[in-house]
Amino acid sequence: MAVSKDHYYRLASNLPKERIQAASALIQELSVSKNESDYTYAIKRLISGLASNHDSARIGFSMCLTEVLSLLFEMDNELKLKINYNSEKFLTDLETNLNKQVGAKQKGKNLRAYLFGKIFGIQSLINSNHLIKDYNSGNSKLIIKIIDELFEIALTKSWIRELSFVTMIKMIYQLKLSNNETIIPHILTKLSDNDLLISMDGLLFYLNIPENKRNLLSELSNLKPTQSWKNNDPLTKGNLPLLKDAFHDKIISSENDDDNDNDNDNVENNQDNNQSKKKGNKNSNSHNQKGSWNPQLHNVWIPLLTELFENELKFQDLSFNEPSLKKRKSNKKSKFDESSNKISLSSFWSTFDSTFFTNTASHERKHTGLQILDLCFKLPTFKPSFFIILFEENITRCIINHVSKKDRVLHNLTIKVLSNAIKTCKEHSELDNRLYLIRALEKQCVLFDRLTKTKSIKDCMSNLYNDENTNISKDITNWSDIGNWLLNQCENELIEGISKNEKNKNLHDIKNFILDSFLNLIRGNKKLIKIIFTDSNKYQDLILNFVSISKNILEYISKIVYIESSNIKENDDKNDEIIIRTAKDRLNSILTDLMECSKGQIDWSGLIVDILHKFEQDSSLRIKIDDENEEINKIKGESFEIWNNLGKLIKISSNLKDENENDENQLRVNKCLVMLFSTALLELYGGDSESFGILSDLMNVYQDVNNYKNDSNINNVENNVLDTLIDLMLSYLTQESGLKKRIGTNIWESVLNDIGEKQLERLFDVLMTKENKIGMEELFNRAVEGFIDDEEEEVEDEDNDEDEEVEKEESEEDEGEEEEEEEDEEEDDDEMDVDDKIEEVEKSTTAALAKALNVSEEKEGENKNDSNKNGEGEDDDNDDDEDDEDDEDDEDDESDESDDSMSDEQMMALDSQLAAIFQQRKNAIDSIRSSSKNGNERKLEAKDARKLMVLCKLRVLDLLELYVNAKPTNSETLSIAIVGLDVMELTVDLQVGEKAHKLIKKICKNTFEINKEDGKEISFEILDQVLERSSKSKFNALSQACSQISLYIVRSICSYDGEEEYESNIKLISDIYQTHMIKWAVDGNNKCTSSIFTDLVNWLSSKRSSKKA
Repeated sequence: MAVSKDHYYRLASNLPKERIQAASALIQELSVSKNESDYTYAIKRLISGLASNHDSARIGFSMCLTEVLSLLFEMDNELKLKINYNSEKFLTDLETNLNKQVGAKQKGKNLRAYLFGKIFGIQSLINSNHLIKDYNSGNSKLIIKIIDELFEIALTKSWIRELSFVTMIKMIYQLKLSNNETIIPHILTKLSDNDLLISMDGLLFYLNIPENKRNLLSELSNLKPTQSWKNNDPLTKGNLPLLKDAFHDKIISSENDDDNDNDNDNVENNQDNNQSKKKGNKNSNSHNQKGSWNPQLHNVWIPLLTELFENELKFQDLSFNEPSLKKRKSNKKSKFDESSNKISLSSFWSTFDSTFFTNTASHERKHTGLQILDLCFKLPTFKPSFFIILFEENITRCIINHVSKKDRVLHNLTIKVLSNAIKTCKEHSELDNRLYLIRALEKQCVLFDRLTKTKSIKDCMSNLYNDENTNISKDITNWSDIGNWLLNQCENELIEGISKNEKNKNLHDIKNFILDSFLNLIRGNKKLIKIIFTDSNKYQDLILNFVSISKNILEYISKIVYIESSNIKENDDKNDEIIIRTAKDRLNSILTDLMECSKGQIDWSGLIVDILHKFEQDSSLRIKIDDENEEINKIKGESFEIWNNLGKLIKISSNLKDENENDENQLRVNKCLVMLFSTALLELYGGDSESFGILSDLMNVYQDVNNYKNDSNINNVENNVLDTLIDLMLSYLTQESGLKKRIGTNIWESVLNDIGEKQLERLFDVLMTKENKIGMEELFNRAVEGFIDDEEEEVEDEDNDEDEEVEKEESEEDEGEEEEEEEDEEEDDDEMDVDDKIEEVEKSTTAALAKALNVSEEKEGENKNDSNKNGEGEDDDNDDDEDDEDDEDDEDDESDESDDSMSDEQMMALDSQLAAIFQQRKNAIDSIRSSSKNGNERKLEAKDARKLMVLCKLRVLDLLELYVNAKPTNSETLSIAIVGLDVMELTVDLQVGEKAHKLIKKICKNTFEINKEDGKEISFEILDQVLERSSKSKFNALSQACSQISLYIVRSICSYDGEEEYESNIKLISDIYQTHMIKWAVDGNNKCTSSIFTDLVNWLSSKRSSKKA
């Protein structure tokens, strides 16, 4: 069977799969063929293909050539004897066929084809594994011949030099010649003779020689004095300058290493000879020419970094497992005396940093340096402790500069390096793996995340726990180590090396970093914290460790917020205020997260109160509590006593093994009260005036709870106890603070089992309040009832006259217009208030004038009556006006008579008095007008009011969602769903509407319990109302919600009676649906959608299918 020539064409394909198929087919056909010419042609054709300039030709042809050579060399038949092919013959064929294929090979493109063809041909011979047999048979001359040919190729052009040496090293590894005392010295000698020993290629070859053989093999070589590494080992001390020259691609030869004296004496001769050297430059050795920049890393970096890592591990401090950052004193008795002369990573990296990342370094050199840094993270011998060494000053500055701006040249590469560093520190199994990277980055730049506009440090501190890792103990240990470092070492470590002039500024940044890190450490690991508190019995030791560190964190921040500092200078007051404000925000956020994660098991605010109570005795608090006020001291003392008593009761209750439902309710309420007391006491230390009222209410609640306890009626916390707690909860929810929201949520969770219809109505009232300033005032009991009634009537009239629209966008526009009208009304009301105040000033001025002019009260009353009459009869006859004019004339006559009877001194006194009265009037009116709000201020106030109302509604919806989760089948859930429809209709905020609809969907996933008395009839009535409501829905989401609630009611009715009344229930339900379907079909203005009927049919179909099954 003849060998197909088509296979050779497909070997040059760009598709790897096609190349493999062609090579397999060709080898298979050749193995069957017994024709010598097929093999000869194959060798010739494949060698010729190595010189092809096609994209993937060399890869395909060299792969196939390797297999053909293996087939020829391993053949054991008569054909092998006929062909008689060996390695020497192949090298001859390689040279012959390439010379034929490549004409004028000294020219650029042809030379490239020739050199790469020869390299690939030699690699094919090496990969065929036949050289092992040749070497074992004693044919070392063949190996030297191949080495010489590779040297010849390497010295031809610099761009192929690395590939030549990589091929040479691969052959040495395959033949296990790294210890050979003949071949290795031969290579070293040729490297030295060609000034390549101190270069990247020479370094690559040296590092592939075993460490213990480098000195011996170097001594066996004939090396030039200027072309040798000190101690015959590149990685021994004293070679750093030579390594730096190698990195800079400097060629070190005897010509440029003459004695200084000879250089100085022959300067003129050298200058004269420079021109002749330039003319004869074409005849100089081509290997001295520098190649162009290559974006790919040199192969020397993997063995170089690997050996440096190994050396560094030997020098690390065994007790702390820390890298040796400072130079160590020589110790002859050291355990590592034999390797003390080695270059470690820490000593090498400063040279690396100054070589690749100086200010004058080009972008190409920095690109190479970043690639090397990225390579470090991928090596198997890399340890997280090396982060502190690798991120030197210049490297970190380069990363910051290029990461922070997207238009920088190296932006993408620096992002990749930084992300790989974070990924490495997360995936490494070593303890404290993340802490090392945090320390490394922060040591060079305190505000690293802020300057780079990334979340690198935050990512390192967050998500210590992942689903794939089940070692909770290790995660908590890492968390604790980071926390301890922030508490005890961070500030001192980061402030080292900072100049005195910048110390205060950097200290401020360090404080900011520590405070932000505390929050990230807790907020970013909420999942881990929740796990240990969920199974507190299993992770009791871990909880104790976590609580200990958290308490120290709270104490650290509390001292900044509440304790006076004696180390603050006068010019640091501004920074101190900023730090205090930041610390207070972080403290509230941390308390919020800790309360959420611990689920009431720890009184976190109580820990702070206990700390502040100790400092209060030393009078070192920033805000002093008035000790002379007996009422304050009484409330404070009683609150502390109750707080301590509740803490003792909780400990006793927690130790009880057998607890009934009443005890659980009591424990839950006690924990809630402890949290409320500690929080109020904390606010008291912060100077909050409202804390006294809260503490008084809590004391009343505590007394009521004890009364119920004595009456054995604690099962349901009723009457004023529950009402007071709900009031406190709503007051907390109306504040923007996340901590207050968490406290309010905790109150709700503690009394959730006792919530009834009355308490839910309180929440419904909040949801049904309008989202404007009037609604806010109504919510906080500050509204003017008459104005609200008028406004509600106007809105009702507008709603009656308003045309119904289908799309929600149009309805939102209408509601937005209503909001604008309400804002205009509010502005008019404000203007009326200003006019009323001015009128009062006018009245007081008139009274003062009357007193000054000795006008009697009776006459003043008559004037008022006259003015009232005039006001009522403005449109009457002109006779009244004439009478008024006569009266005025009489008054003028009387005043003239009184003026005539007054002396000059009295007149002057009266003038000054009148001037004072009018000046006082002017000042009062100016004050009123200046204090009145302009249009922009009123709009801003209305916007804030709307924002606050939206916030309140969102939080109330969250509370209702907690209720639904706890009691999914309670009959009150239907009321919540109906109110959800009202909220969707009323609100003008998209987020509130979506959250209400989401709550409706959650409710409708279950069924509710129907009361036995009249619950079923009420359910049918509500079903009819909801369907009627859907016919007037203004937007699609409201119609969809009506459909979901309708089906929710239907399912609940059917599940209540079971199969016994199923048919009769379906009949009543279908009658209701049919009535509304007829209205929908007849009335074109009916807004109901067809899906509300098809949803019922689909549910009935699924119900029928389940019965059939």
